[in-house]
Formats: sequence, C-alpha cells, structure tokens
Amino acid sequence: MSLRRKLSNQSALIFGGILGFVLLGTYFLFKQLSTDLYYKKLLDRAYTAAYFYLEKDELNNSRYQRIEEKYRRIADESIQLYNARTYQLVVNDSLPYQVPRHFLEEINRDRHLEFTYQDRLLVGMFYADNEGDFLIVSSGKNTVGQSQLTLLEGSLFVFFVVGLAINYLLTGWLARHTFTPFSRVISQVHSITADSLHTRLEVPSGKPDELSEVISTFNVFLARLEESIQIQRSFLKNASHELKTPLAVIIGDVEVALKKPRSNEEYVQLLQALEKDALHLTSIVEGLLLLSGLSLPIDQKMEPVLLDEILWTVLEKTQIRQPERTVTIDFEDMEGYQSLLTVIGNKDLLFTALSNLLDNALKFSTPKPVAILVKAVAGQLTIVLKDQGPGIPAAEEKLIFDLFYRSNQSRHIAGQGIGLYLTKQILDLHRIVLQIDSSKEGTTVQLTFPPQPAL
Repeated sequence: MSLRRKLSNQSALIFGGILGFVLLGTYFLFKQLSTDLYYKKLLDRAYTAAYFYLEKDELNNSRYQRIEEKYRRIADESIQLYNARTYQLVVNDSLPYQVPRHFLEEINRDRHLEFTYQDRLLVGMFYADNEGDFLIVSSGKNTVGQSQLTLLEGSLFVFFVVGLAINYLLTGWLARHTFTPFSRVISQVHSITADSLHTRLEVPSGKPDELSEVISTFNVFLARLEESIQIQRSFLKNASHELKTPLAVIIGDVEVALKKPRSNEEYVQLLQALEKDALHLTSIVEGLLLLSGLSLPIDQKMEPVLLDEILWTVLEKTQIRQPERTVTIDFEDMEGYQSLLTVIGNKDLLFTALSNLLDNALKFSTPKPVAILVKAVAGQLTIVLKDQGPGIPAAEEKLIFDLFYRSNQSRHIAGQGIGLYLTKQILDLHRIVLQIDSSKEGTTVQLTFPPQPAL
C-alpha cells in the first residue's frame, strides 16, 4: 500500500472515530433529555386532565375558570381574540401583554402569521364566523424547547472541545508514527560523508511505497556519486602521473645539458628532444582540457552536419600529418541513401572522435593501409574502419576505452591513453553505437548512428 493511501486511510479512520464519538454522544444525551421532558409533559397533562375532568363537577363555574386560567399561566400560554375590523380585544385571558397593531394588520392581510414578540412565540390567524370576523392570536413561552437548546449547545461545545483535544493528540501520534522512518533516513543521510559514499540507506521491509522509492533513488544517486568521485580521483592520479613523466624527461635532458658545455649540434639535438617532449606534454594537456570541458562550448550546440564533409576533412588532415600512409574511403554503398549523411551533432566533437579512431588504426597497423567504408544498414548510417594490425585481445576490448589505459602491446607506441576514452564519451553523447571485432586479422571498428529526425 502506498504511503499516501496509508495516510489517507488512517486519517479517515481517526476522523470517523472522532466524528462518531461526537455524534453518538450528542444523540444519546439529547435522546435522554427529550425522554425526561416528555415524561414531565405527560405528567402535566395528567394533572390538567384530572382537574378538568375529575374536579369539574365539584367546582362552580367561576372557580373552574380560575383553575383553567391558573394552568394556562403555569404553561405560560395565552389565547386572545381581536375584532378583524376594529382590532379591539374581544377575549383576553388576563396575561399582561398587548399585540402591537402592525402585527394584527399583517395577520388580517396575510390571513396567517408566525412571529416573535418580546420573549414570546406567537401565531396569528384570521377566522370568519357568523358573528363576525376575528383575529385569533395564540402565544406562549417555549421554555422546554429553550432549555433543550441550551443544554444541547453546552453539550455540543463540550463534545467539540473534547473531540478537538482527542483529534490533536491522535493526529500528533499519527504524524510521529508516519514520519519516524523519514527521521531515520535523514539521520542516515547526515552520517554519510565523502569517505563513506559506499554506505547505502536501508530500504524498509514490506511492500514498497513512496519512501522505499525515495530511498532506492537516493541509493542510485549515491552509487553514481561514488563512481564519479572514484573517476575523479583516478583521473587526478593518472593525470598527475602522465604529466610528471614528460616533465621529468625534460628536466633530465636540461640537467644533463647543463653539466658541461655542448656543441651547436648537441644543443640542436637537445632542443629537438625538448620540443618532442613539450609537444607530448601539450597533447596530454589538450586532451585533459577537452575531457574536463574547459575548451568546449558550454551548450554543446547540436545541429545538422554533413558527415561526408567531416570524413573528408579528417582524411585530408591525416594525409598532411602522415603523407606516407594510405587511407581509402568508400561511399559506394550509399547510393540512394545520401540523406543519411546529414546527422544531428556537434561538428567539432565528431571530427575529434573520427580523427582519434583513424589515428589509432594507423598507429597499430603501420605501415599497412586503413580502409573506411560508409554504408546504410537497415536504414541507419554505418561507418566501418578496418586496419591490418595485430588486433585487440578479447579481454582488453572494453578496457581500451578506460581513461589512461595502455595495453601491453601499445607500451612501445606513443600515446597518452586519453584519445579512445574521449572518443567513447563523444560517441555516447551522440548516441552512436560502437562495436569492435578482432576475431579475424586486424581490428574492425563499426559506428552505427541513431535514426535521424526528418530535416
């Protein structure tokens, strides 16, 4: 059950219990009061019946009228008759009050009126008789009903206060019970430091709910953060090592040169060696800057680019740097699929990735040629680079894309272990699938571009 539904059910249960307590308490109290008052009213009627029916034959007419008047006063009820034309009082039971004339006029006009005057409830009606038209006004004090309302108001107030207090206490208990797991999670989160990123939050047992999802998501975040920190530490460690090596060579060459005077030819050789080491150092720094994003545009603009133009530019610059090498490129399988050559991407990044792959192929297949095949496979653009080098051991096919990784067979070849890692990051950014096959002679690298939106 979800945490939201659990809270809803528990809150509804508590509210229903409190509401039921208030309603049932009010109902039973009012029921008891009504029963008692009804018994009292029955008793009053019994007394009235006794005097009216049992004592009537023992009393003269005047005394009987006094008794009747007395019980009307006990009940505090009154009957008055007024002439409908003159508004003169015709019959009065001697209770000291007079109905205002404007009420009588309303009764005469509307034929019926219910109203309140002073502290009495009154009902007026028009009555036509053979002796004339009359206005009959009956009045009384609803002392019984008022006492019921007063007691009901008091009881409702008491039940409201008690119910409010109970609701406050139970809601506080519910809040503590509900958010106790959150407090434990917060405590665990606060205990995690940079040195304990391997720690994971404990997922509560039972059926999964929103809290379990939050904890699982946070654990995934911790795993990614831990991986990022490890990559950063490894990056700094390896970068320091890669920068230290050429610097040590440069310093060593300079120290050797300064030990004694040298001829011009020796100084030229020294400067050439220093230039080579400096270029190597520059290459490392440029690769690191590119990896860190310091030399890239902030927004990595993606736009339609022509991949064939990028390939020809890569080939042209490669031939300038290595004119003795042979690189063939074949577009013949692209007949009828020219539109696939337009892809959405970053031109500079794609150039860097393709240059690194081609340079790597040339580096490990010296002096043999490298072939590039551009084709369409199942409606998707595919680029295949094939060299004739020694191939890549199966155990190292995934490792070659790790930062600063150098295989045993590449130790004697110049490189920093940055290019292929950078290439993989660029390909992933463009959602380009990279596959390597070294099962046969040489190594075949295949790039499969994702389907492109209609341009």
